[in-house]
Amino acid sequence: MIVFVIVFIALSLFSCGGVSENVPVEKEDFDEINDEAIEKCVENSVSYQRPELPQKPEIAEIKKYGGNSECIPLPDAESGELILGEGCFSGCIKAENKLRISGKGAENTIIVCNDEEKQAVIEVEQNAEVTLENVSISGNVRCIFAENGSRTTVKKSVLSHCAKGGINICPDEAGCRADLTVTDSFIGDIDEAASGISYGISFGNGTLSVSGSMISGVNSFGIAVWGESGNSNKINMENSVISGVYGGLRSYEGLGFYAENSADIVIKKSSISDTATSFVFVSSESDEINLKLIDFTAENILETLEEQGGIVLDGRVKGCFERISMEMSRGNGIFSRGAVLYAEDLAVKSVFSDGLEENGFALQLVDGSESFIKRLSVNSAEKAGILLDGVCSADIEDFEIISTKSDSYTGEFGVGAAIQNGAAARFENGLFSENRETGILAVSAEISLKNVEIKNTLPRRCTENKNCVFAPKTDFGHGISLYSSSLLRFDAMTIFNNNNGLNISDSELLSFGSKKLFFGNNMTAVNAWNINDFNMLEENLSNSSFCGNGSVFTSDSQPVRDGL
Repeated sequence: MIVFVIVFIALSLFSCGGVSENVPVEKEDFDEINDEAIEKCVENSVSYQRPELPQKPEIAEIKKYGGNSECIPLPDAESGELILGEGCFSGCIKAENKLRISGKGAENTIIVCNDEEKQAVIEVEQNAEVTLENVSISGNVRCIFAENGSRTTVKKSVLSHCAKGGINICPDEAGCRADLTVTDSFIGDIDEAASGISYGISFGNGTLSVSGSMISGVNSFGIAVWGESGNSNKINMENSVISGVYGGLRSYEGLGFYAENSADIVIKKSSISDTATSFVFVSSESDEINLKLIDFTAENILETLEEQGGIVLDGRVKGCFERISMEMSRGNGIFSRGAVLYAEDLAVKSVFSDGLEENGFALQLVDGSESFIKRLSVNSAEKAGILLDGVCSADIEDFEIISTKSDSYTGEFGVGAAIQNGAAARFENGLFSENRETGILAVSAEISLKNVEIKNTLPRRCTENKNCVFAPKTDFGHGISLYSSSLLRFDAMTIFNNNNGLNISDSELLSFGSKKLFFGNNMTAVNAWNINDFNMLEENLSNSSFCGNGSVFTSDSQPVRDGL
């Protein structure tokens, strides 16, 4: 008990507002160093530039013909061309060599194939080449089916009301090496097969380009790139929209964009919305996937009973993100397992738990992930703004993590950032504000904070509702909670208007710079217990200042979270 008194007296020497008096904090109460820190915090606050949602591509009105009674038979192709006038044409097309199919506009020229013995309305055989332009196609089979080595081009066309798939390139994937280009077209409203599957584009291996187009109204996935180990796909999607992937009763349904194995993927000036499982899901355990998202928006994961997540990087994936806006995701905003992520101008808003008790995070970075993020905005996530779990790391500059909500199913948590189980994080130039339970939670982890403000932390929602399961009589609302051999390195921090500004047990602080740590208007500035070396704690807080706190130092034992 003697050592507590010594530390209490030593810290009180640096207090501007006394030990027990609750003195209001005024601008002049801050010393010169903290003025500078606060000004920098404002100057360097996140300035996120939301990408513009691409305009809906100009696509002709979709027409559906229920049968062939209104249609005339397709004429034969001549000299590699099938030129059609206005009207509806019945029949199926098989291209064995090079074939160009053109009409008078997708709203005027329609091809219908209802022969269920055929693979598709248009079949492109091995090494054949087909161009489809200004035509609509539909039928009781896939719209387009293409084999290995094929080259398929779709321009200003509508592929709708087919069965199972819009376009299927190389169903067996192996040795595919095909090309598919879709420009200014619509693929959607695909009827489910007996298996319940319907999709926009299923692509084996090769080169895929989608621009100025829209995929909508499918059950399983908008675009799936299956890939082949040792042969990398080249994928480019620009100024396009994937929307309305409504599945979700099974785990393989409801994916906006999916890729596996090896691929180089660029998605630019595009959006994905109203999907049931994920916006983007890329996965590889062998060859690397390179994913670039540039000027990309993602909105609204549909509520289902399956596990959900917004953008998923699983395994050997390198992600490079620029100007990303995500809103109304479920499960996670971004999930990274073992991947490397570089991101600039990233905004994630309103992420909800899917009720499986293992998610509800704007960013979940686990199991070997490395992340480097500049200009990050996280707003109104549920359960935690950021979770780092396991041997992984994150380096984040110019950020705001604000208004995290408690889990709507349990009322627990609401943490700004949780760093745990061997993870390491560096935060510089940013703000944690109006989160719940604790601004930053560290459990067996290392964190570095420079020019960071942590303020206005609130209690868990279950505390307000008086139905908490964990530590029901504890208000929490701490600025920083350090537990279980965690280490905090800091320089130029402001901890303002929390319950305990710093709540620390069995952990260490280390000041690595010359700037002060400022505690203002907290109920208690520092609450420390189970500390191995109080002299070291005192030494690293000795350059700090205290103003308007209810008390400067306490040593009350409190409930300890063992992680999220």
